[in-house]
Amino acid sequence: MGMKNRRITRMHSAPPPNMVEFMVKINRPSSKKLAGLNRAEKYKLLKANSVKRKDEIKAWIKAQGLDAEVFKIEEPTVFNMLFITCTPNVAKHLENSNAVMSISRNPTFSVELINQ
Repeated sequence: MGMKNRRITRMHSAPPPNMVEFMVKINRPSSKKLAGLNRAEKYKLLKANSVKRKDEIKAWIKAQGLDAEVFKIEEPTVFNMLFITCTPNVAKHLENSNAVMSISRNPTFSVELINQ
């Protein structure tokens, strides 16, 4: 086996300290487009839309030269929300992407167990 085709990538288990998780609300099909579809059809359409928007966002980030400031983009779901771990600079610029409706920092919740 030749070594020339192998790529070495670094795997980080935690994001760098300058990166935080953001909730990105993405554009989705209109209610008019979803009207009349059964549940399975809506699911399929919304899932395809989320995948398309994620791909658009990834391409936009790369085109802006911001990919070094992105740690992770979570897998999309049928909901019009993506979770992206990146620098606040990327989050600020993401608002200019056509695929994005809004962006906000993902709140962190602490759960404490109380002994009684």
